[in-house]
Amino acid sequence: MSSPFPQRLTNARKMKGLSLQKLATILGNPFNKQLLHRLENGTQNPDSEQLARLSNLLGQPVDFFLKPLKASMGQIDFRKTQKVGKKATDRIIEVASDYFERYLELEDLLGITQNESKLLQSVKISLDNPKGIVNEAIKIREKIWKVGLDPLASIVHILEDNGIKVFIIDELDGLPLDTSFSGFSTVINENVGCIVINGNSKLPLVRKRFTLLHEFAHLYLNLQGIENREAEKLCDGLAGSILLPKQALLDTFGERRTSVHFNELKLFKRTYGASLSSILYALYSNGIISQSYFTSCIIQYNAIHKKDENKGYEGNEHSDRFQQLLLRALITGIISESKAAALMNMKVGQFSQYLDNMFDEDSSN
Repeated sequence: MSSPFPQRLTNARKMKGLSLQKLATILGNPFNKQLLHRLENGTQNPDSEQLARLSNLLGQPVDFFLKPLKASMGQIDFRKTQKVGKKATDRIIEVASDYFERYLELEDLLGITQNESKLLQSVKISLDNPKGIVNEAIKIREKIWKVGLDPLASIVHILEDNGIKVFIIDELDGLPLDTSFSGFSTVINENVGCIVINGNSKLPLVRKRFTLLHEFAHLYLNLQGIENREAEKLCDGLAGSILLPKQALLDTFGERRTSVHFNELKLFKRTYGASLSSILYALYSNGIISQSYFTSCIIQYNAIHKKDENKGYEGNEHSDRFQQLLLRALITGIISESKAAALMNMKVGQFSQYLDNMFDEDSSN
């Protein structure tokens, strides 16, 4: 069996955003670019001193470089990350992959069996069949998630309760992620759906909620053979129909309107946690307002209301299932405090401090 070290070294280096040359320069003698290249392609093994120095500089315990790889990340649509650049993309992917691997390891320690995800990327819908999209959204809400027509208080919790892993990343090296990046989805180990979203506080919460559902649609639908633009529209359509159920729109706005007050939209936004533009589009796509009136409303929205989308919805989208499982494993003696710290990617002292301050400040993944 081949050593996991070469791939682990590559992963740890990319997590730090370092090239081979940059890492060699920071490490100094006896390291150089050629030595690091041999270590990463597996033609040379590190000695104990080299391993210790790499561990210290890259911020990973020695065990990280030696443990088998248990999470294989599937295909990613790099068009969704191209605006942040390759270096940032590599870092986001590696940090997310590390988190998902620790997540799966924790579930394995607790004896939690992964959902078979029989519906993963299996459902076919045509963009020419709006009723099919609405009906699929109803099926998801009523039969799979069992939430009926109720507003989705926490989309992250619903997704994680249904086997989808969510990683929220808001910064790299203390700098907020570029808001041009919203998120992406992928499949780990061929059967675990995973979503990564940008948690930057400058992004409106309503946009993050829509992104979560859009990426869920990528995991739910079979999009093979569908052109990218059409696939994105399909995912938008399903996301919108899940977030804003047709019957809830009809109950609130009626079957046909020739005009809508923006305050009506804001009240609905407060309850359902959707952007004003999403609500307008849902009203149009469900035949409640005409295309011409929708267009005029969007012009008004872009000129006046778009800048305030960060206001008007007080919900919270955060992922805490990992921490919940970790504390369960710790208090029941399944894992030690040092193992818990390793799963949190912290040193033991940091982890103790984290527990003490868990509800005093924002926690990290």
